[in-house]
Order: sequence, then C-alpha cells, then structure tokens
Amino acid sequence: MLEAMSHFNLDAFTHYYSAGEIMGPYSRPSVSQSYVMECADGKWIALHMSSPEKFWQGLAAAIERPSLFQDPRFADRSGRIQNQEALIQILREIFVKHTREEWCRRLEAQDVPHAPMYDTSEALEDPQARHLEILVSARHDTMGDFRTVRPPVSFDGQRSTQIVPPPMLGEHNDEVLGAIRKDVQGQT
Repeated sequence: MLEAMSHFNLDAFTHYYSAGEIMGPYSRPSVSQSYVMECADGKWIALHMSSPEKFWQGLAAAIERPSLFQDPRFADRSGRIQNQEALIQILREIFVKHTREEWCRRLEAQDVPHAPMYDTSEALEDPQARHLEILVSARHDTMGDFRTVRPPVSFDGQRSTQIVPPPMLGEHNDEVLGAIRKDVQGQT
C-alpha cells in the first residue's frame, strides 16, 4: 500500500524534489485548476479545467457568462491560479442555481471536463460501477438480502461476484462448539 500511495502522490514528490516546495492540501487543486461546486439540489459536481483554453470557453458558455474569462484576474492560467478564491466564489454563486443533472447536461454539451460527485447512495448506481458489477448481493435465510462491494481482484479475467453473507451472531455455535461440548459431556 505504501508503494501504491507513493506513486499516486507522484506530483507532490516530483514538485518537492524539483522545486524544493512542499505542496499543501490546496496546492494540487489550485495548480490543476480543479473545483468542486454544490448545486441547487444539494449535490456536488467536480470540474477539472486544466490549461486548454477551450475548456474555459466551454465553461463560460455553460454558465452563460461569456465575458467572465476576459476579466484580467481570470484571463489566463496564472491569473486563475492567483485568484482562485475569487473565481470559486463567482462559480459557487452560479452553480447553486441549477441541479447537478442540469449542470452535467450543460457541461457535457460544451465538452467541459466534469464529473458528478456521488455520495454512498449513488456511487454504485453509476453506469460504470454497474458495468463492473461492483455491487453484489446474496440471500441470507434470516437477514434476507445482503448487499456489499465485491472483492476488487480478478482471476483470469473473471470477477468474483459470488459472495456468502456474514453469519448472524451465534449462527454457527453448534458447529464450532459441537466437538468441545461432546468432550466436556464425556468427562462428566
């Protein structure tokens, strides 16, 4: 896990060893121009704008503010990084006006990199999660339907989608304690 975590944080280590600066919790979102916005329905959306100007022009069209990025504070990447808090405040006021579904539709139409931020009740309903069969279920005689996340590994390209529900407290007492009870009864 340490090896995987180190590689996932490659940007932070590369920046430290090349520039001698330690990145803080907001360094990566600021430099990558990533934003998270709450929508009118209380759901959230993530934007990953990066550098290409077409994304910014698409965002301007989607939010119906075509001149926003003519403002000198936001006219180029450097300005957007320096004035990120001001830009976040402007975007925040705009994004709370429509639902996440509406924003996804608008952003998709303008080819703006975005993704809905799912809560636990939504995450495994995403089309990709369904395709990957991440949510699995089994029937338990007492509990009824038991649903959980399948193991993430595949063997020979096959996903492990068959699960066994956890036992109820004491469900296997007779099996586990049977031999011990026989020994105890034989000694009395």
